Formats: sequence, structure tokens, C-alpha cells
Amino acid sequence: MKNLLLHNRLTIRLLAVAITSMMLVAPALSQQSPVLEREARQLLDYFINRESDKAMQMLDDAVKLQIPEGQLEEIADGIENQAGKYLHVDRVVFDSSGDYEIVILVCKFEQMELGFRVVFNKEYMVAGFQFVPAPAENFTPPPGYADSTLFTETEVKIDCGDITLNGYLTKPAKGSDFPAVVLVHGSGPHDADETIGPNKPFRDLAWGLSSNGIAVLRYEKRTFRHGNTLAVNSFTIWDETGNDAISATGFLREVNGVDPENIYLLGHSLGGMLAPAIAEKSPDLAGIIIMGGNSRPLQELVTEQYEYLMSLEGEMSKEQKEFLEEIKEQAQAVSENRLDGLTRRETLLNLPPSYWEELNRYNQSETAAGIPQRILVLQGERDYQVTMEDFRGWESVLKDHQTAYFISYPQLNHLFMPGTGKPNPTEYYKENNIDSKVIEDIAKWIFNH
Repeated sequence: MKNLLLHNRLTIRLLAVAITSMMLVAPALSQQSPVLEREARQLLDYFINRESDKAMQMLDDAVKLQIPEGQLEEIADGIENQAGKYLHVDRVVFDSSGDYEIVILVCKFEQMELGFRVVFNKEYMVAGFQFVPAPAENFTPPPGYADSTLFTETEVKIDCGDITLNGYLTKPAKGSDFPAVVLVHGSGPHDADETIGPNKPFRDLAWGLSSNGIAVLRYEKRTFRHGNTLAVNSFTIWDETGNDAISATGFLREVNGVDPENIYLLGHSLGGMLAPAIAEKSPDLAGIIIMGGNSRPLQELVTEQYEYLMSLEGEMSKEQKEFLEEIKEQAQAVSENRLDGLTRRETLLNLPPSYWEELNRYNQSETAAGIPQRILVLQGERDYQVTMEDFRGWESVLKDHQTAYFISYPQLNHLFMPGTGKPNPTEYYKENNIDSKVIEDIAKWIFNH
């Protein structure tokens, strides 16, 4: 999402890094915020100015070995191609997670804002940094279709084996044997609400569906706080997304009041692409809902998205054309499975070859056609990231699936929020809610079985 397939490039985890220039010994973040902010700003300056040698001096020896020469400059160039020139830090956000303290520098670029997220461990050394969608100052109010008198919400912890993920469970306030839905994110690091700008698509889905008698589980994606648990040079989509989704469905099956035989998985974007495979591995699922999920190979969408976004700016510069040509060459290498001996730096979106090799073994369309569970495919017709070509692909491959159902929405984008005119990323950062018709259609489909 955000979420979005293209945002992988912007939110790619840049490896764990540790500051060695100074040891921060302090009893509390509140006293050290100015120091942590200063260190975060220093790291940002080195990154933006392509002073990689100085940035590398801030890393411990173990991390230096994992960063190929020139990778920091390459990522900085990619961000500039997409977001424009860096202008300044607009504001600073502080957060914490367990033993970690987090500083987010909200950076103003020519075309958008991005957050430079720096994580400090309990020794007050940098444990990781990444670019993420900029946190909003204010969030979109809940939609009118969400009636808080009709449901309850509790914080939960989902056991995923090596870690636990924070989440929220919403349940109808009255009754029992509820149908239930697990929400699975798109690409990039996401909180439980799949927040992008001021908008919270997963909150809207959860509160809307629970207002209609359906329990919903949403949770933080592993890469939101636990990206360091992924083997940076060898992880797959199952490590990033799939395994945790299966753990979440198992958690929901044990929730008091939930009908264990009436549990659905809703995948958005990348989560929608993976939903058929999760259903194949989770035969107890009653069905899947694919929201803006691609039926075509991921690498095809990546090149389309880059080309589309660059076209919005008018005639491409020489540098943009060279960058786009590199993306196309990397996508072709993925399609032809020419990945042996490559490093992350040499592969599409800086994802390791293992990630693409796993996707090359996976055909979501064929998998969906072979599962017995119910399938609902939803598509925004204004979606420039996963397009109507993908929707038609699902219709074609599932034409003989007895329980597949398809709905598209002329005015909705990739977030299933309304808009007008030529779609572009800026509309994701305007206050909006998931359209009420989407909530109505999902609820009707779940109960009509």
C-alpha cells in the first residue's frame, strides 16, 4: 500500500545500523530526545548529500559488511527521482516500541513528504533506519457508517513464533457465532490501520464491518517494528507477510464468539496477490477477499507504475529515462529468472533474489482457480497501481470457479476511496474514508453464503 507496490522502493529497509561516534547513556528518552534527534538529522544529512563514507562510519562492522558499495547512493537517487529534491525537515515525531526509541524526521521533498525513521536500541545506538510514508499531523475522522455502539475493540497480541505482533480485535457488541475477517496488508511497513497520510483504510474496514455484525482482526505488519527479524539477503514474501497471516487466522479461530468455520481473509494489494496461496495453506478458511490485488506478475506492475508516475511530470529527464530503463532491465531479469549470483542491489526494488525466485514459483491466478473456498474480487477503476487489466485477469481465470464474485467501482482508487480526475499519489494524502458501498458489498457477500 503505501502502500503500494511502488513504495517498496521508498520504504525498503536499509539494514540495521549502529552509531559508533558516540555512546548515549541516559535514563529516559524524554531527556535524550534532542540528542537522538541530532543524531538522526546527521544520518539524514549524510544520506541526502551522498556522503556514504561518513554515513558508513556511523555503522558497526557487522552492518558494513552487508551494504554493497554504492547502495546508499543508489537508494538516494531513487528517492529523488520519485519524490523530487529534498527541501527540509518539516517536523519531528517521537515514538517507542519495547526497548526501542524511534525518531521520525518528516522530510519535505519537492513532490511529497516522507518520514526518515531512525530506531535507537536500549543502549541508545541506531538499530535501523528507513524511509516510510510521512506520519500525518491529524487523521481522517471515522466514517459515518462506523457505529461505535455496535461493536467493541480490544488490543491483542498475536503469537507468530519468533515474535508477537500488536493488533486490534473488533467484535459486534451483541450476539455470538460471528463471521470474522483477517486483514492482510499491502507492500511496505504498515501499522494495524494500514495508515497512509491521514487515512486509515484498515480501521475503516474493521469498524465498518463490525458495525454490520462481523468480527475483524487487524495487526501490525512484521516490517513495521520487527524488520530486523528478516534475513536481509534471503527473505521471501512468506517471511514478510504470509506466515504471519496464517498465525493471525489461527488466533482468530480461538476467539470466543467467532464462528471458526466462517473466517475469511481479506488481502489488500500485495496481500490480495498472496491471498490465494494463504487460502491454499489454510483450508479451514471459508473464503478470501482480494482488494486491489494483482493477477499479473508483480514485476510487470512495478515497471508500469514507475512509467505512469514519471509521465505525470511531463517529459522525462535524461536521468529519469536512464532510471526507468534500469527498472525495466531488472524486471526482465526477474521474468526470465536470471537471478543466480545477483545481489539485492542488482535486483528489482532492492529485494533479494530469494524474494523474486519465490514469486516466480507462484502463480496467483492458477492458485486461485484451484482453491475450493469462496472468492470475492474488488477493484477500484481509478486504481493506477493495480489496474482493470488485473481485474479482467481475475475474471478470466476464475470464470469457471463456482463461488467467485467480482465487483468494480468506477470512482474508487487503490485505497478504495473516491476521487476524480487523473489518479495520482497526492490523493492518498487527502482526508478520506473507504467508500460505504465497499463495506456494504463485503458484508452482503459474507452473509450470503
